[in-house]
Amino acid sequence: MFKQFISKMPGADVYLVTSFMIFLVFFVLVGLYLFFIDRKHIERISRLPLEDSLDA
Repeated sequence: MFKQFISKMPGADVYLVTSFMIFLVFFVLVGLYLFFIDRKHIERISRLPLEDSLDA
């Protein structure tokens, strides 16, 4: 069914490539964010649900 929809839609390859590129850019940006984030920030965020005060 999906193959029939794509074959009958003019310019479908543009939509497929564009959606793949958006996904890829988003995935790479999230990966870079997680790689370069400060470890102290991760520790502070991971303790937030367990602490009573917000000024830790």
